[in-house]
This record gives sequence, structure tokens and C-alpha cells, in this order.
Amino acid sequence: MVFGWGKKKSTNETVESPKHERQISFSDINLILKESETHLLEKILEQAKSIREQIEIERKNIIQTMSLFENDDLNAEDVDKSLKVLIERGKKAVVLGLKRETAVNLSNPETFPNLANLNLQTGQMLKRIGDTLGINSRVMHVFARKYADKLKEDLADMTKNKRYLQALVDEYTKLEVTSKNILESIEEIKKSKKEIEDKNHRIIELQKEIEDHKNMINNLEQDIRNLKSTKEYQEFLNVKKDIESLMPEKKAIKNEIDVQFSKISRPLGKYSYISSLEKPLKIIMDRLVAEPSEVITSENKNSIIEILQATVKSVVAGNVSVKDSQKAAEQIEETINRLDEFINLKYNLAKKMNEFESKFVIFNIRDLEEKEKKVARIKEDIMQSESSLKTLEKEVSEELKRPPQIAHDIETRINEISRTRITLKI
Repeated sequence: MVFGWGKKKSTNETVESPKHERQISFSDINLILKESETHLLEKILEQAKSIREQIEIERKNIIQTMSLFENDDLNAEDVDKSLKVLIERGKKAVVLGLKRETAVNLSNPETFPNLANLNLQTGQMLKRIGDTLGINSRVMHVFARKYADKLKEDLADMTKNKRYLQALVDEYTKLEVTSKNILESIEEIKKSKKEIEDKNHRIIELQKEIEDHKNMINNLEQDIRNLKSTKEYQEFLNVKKDIESLMPEKKAIKNEIDVQFSKISRPLGKYSYISSLEKPLKIIMDRLVAEPSEVITSENKNSIIEILQATVKSVVAGNVSVKDSQKAAEQIEETINRLDEFINLKYNLAKKMNEFESKFVIFNIRDLEEKEKKVARIKEDIMQSESSLKTLEKEVSEELKRPPQIAHDIETRINEISRTRITLKI
């Protein structure tokens, strides 16, 4: 900007006296922060009052300069008429603008909010005066040089004092931010300690749960050993072996039935799509196609015969398309004739199975199975608890590192603002 003023930095330096050392606990920190805040606030408010006085002098100087400027004709009578209009217009704009911007009651910095307001007022005054002078810079420098120089001097002084005010505001704001960060860090330590305490409590609970579960497993496994050592259990195992010995026979019967029905699977399957049987027969027919060895029983015999005979009729009538209808009809008839054979085979096998199964009552296998299942469930619980325990122990180990780190950070921050070198008792 053409109409500007200097912005030299202050060369004033404060020589700090050596700090005394002091050891404090976390409970003392709040008091230390309040003491630091009170001391700093007193110092900056005292400085701000002196700065305000200087700004007030500069404001009045500008007002006085404007009064002189307003009454000065600037020798406008000796210039061209059109130029005279421009000079008078610029002069009027500067006088009105600066009188308006300097007609302000500056805040008395008795509190920090008032200091912040004084800083804001001064900044706004400087900016608006600068904008006004900037627009009319040519008029001021060409036709009102002595007033421009005087304004430039006063505004440079005011700008310097504005920087001092800003430095005071920044210093106190920095203290507030630092204090806030310290208090937040203290809360972090409290939270961390509470988290460690809670996790340690949970670790103790898990350790007890694991120990209790292991005791339960020992008791259950002893019960299981006792049950398996009884004579009844040995007899139960023998019966189980007898039943397992019937499995090849059961498989052979199933295979024989499946082989026979595989011969008629095509016509039977096709008939199932076109049949108009009642729902009970339709259900049996679908099962007969899918699992013939399961559906063949004395109770289902008549229904099966009815289904197979209906299939034969459809094959003969040509309603069911097969490669050789005569052969298909013969195989269906053969299946009907073998139904009694299949039913008897299944009946005799079932009779043997029932005889063996009736002996199972000598031993309560459910009691043994429940105990074994319970052991398996408890072992899973132990694995989960041990995994949780390991995770918690690792988290506690990591969390224990945080409070000393945070405390060191607090110590560093508090030493930045305290007049005494602080050492924290951790």
C-alpha cells in the first residue's frame, strides 16, 4: 500500500531469573496453574494500561491533525477547477473517515476480555483508517504532504502498540491453551489408571474362572472314568458292537432294494410328473423315487402296489414314454412281486436291531455323553478365557507406559508457564 507505516519488531528482551525447584503432586497442579494465570494476568493488564495510554495519545493526535487538515484550504484556489473538486472531495473523505474511525471509546484493560476488545478496537481502527487513506493516497501525498507525514508517524506508533497488545493477548491465550492441555492430560492419566485398574480386576476374574473351570473338568473327567470302568458300560460297548455288526446286512438290503428300483426309475420318475394321485399317495410316490429303501414298509405296501400298478397302466397305455414298454411293465411287476421279500428282509433286520437295542437300558449312555459334551464346552470356554487373559495382560502392559509419558509431558508444559521449576511426584 502506498500510504503505509513501519512495522519494526520490538527489540526489548526480558532476562529471566533462575527458577527455584519445587516438587509437587498432581493435586497441586490446579493451584499452580491458577497462580501462573493470576501472575501473568496482573503483568499483562498492567502493561496493557500503559499501551492503551499511548494509543489514546496517538488517537487524539490523529483527531488534532484532522482538525488542522479540515481548516486548511491546501491552496486549492491556485489549481484547475476540476482538480480542485477532486482535492476537496478527497479531503472531505479523509476528514470524515478518520473522524469517524477515531471517535471510539477505547476499552479499559482491567480484565482480559477488555484487553482482547481493546486489541480488536485498535486493529479495526488501523485497518479502516488505512483503507480510507489508501483510497485517497494521491491527494494526501501531492496536496497534503505535511499531514500525510504526520499521520504516517502517528499510525506507525499506533501499529507498534497494536503489536504489543497482540503479543499480550497471544501470551495469555497460550497460557490458557497450555493450562487446558495440562488439565486434559491429567484426566487422561486418571482415565488410564482407571482402565488399568478395571483390566487388572478383569484379569483376576478370568484367572479365577479358568481355575474353576479346570477343577470342573477334573471332576467331570473323574466321573467319566468311573462310568467307563463299570461292568454295565463294558456290556453296553459289547451291545454296540453287535449292532455295528448288522450294518453290512443293512447296507446289503438297501443296495438290493435300490438296484431293483433303479430298473424302474425312468418310468416311475416320468409317471410322477403326470400322475393325478391324491396327496398321501403323491407323497409316498415322491419318496419312492428318491429313497425306495426307506419308504418300503408293511404299512406302505398297499399304497406302493397301487402306485406301481398305476405306473404299469400308464406305460402300457403309452402315457409314459419308455424305450421298451413291455420290458418296463415286466420290471415293475417284478418289483411288485418282490415287495414282500424286501419287507421281510427289513423286518428281520429291525427285529435283530430291537433285540440288541433293548439291552442298552443296562447303561445310561446319555449321562456319559452329557458329561463329555460338558467337558468339551468348558475346554472351549478355557481357551477363550485364556485368549482374553493374554490380550488383557498385553493391553495392561502397554497402558502402564502411558501415565509416565503423559506425566513427563505435563511436567514439560507446566515448566513453560511456571516461575518455579516443577518436578512431579509420579
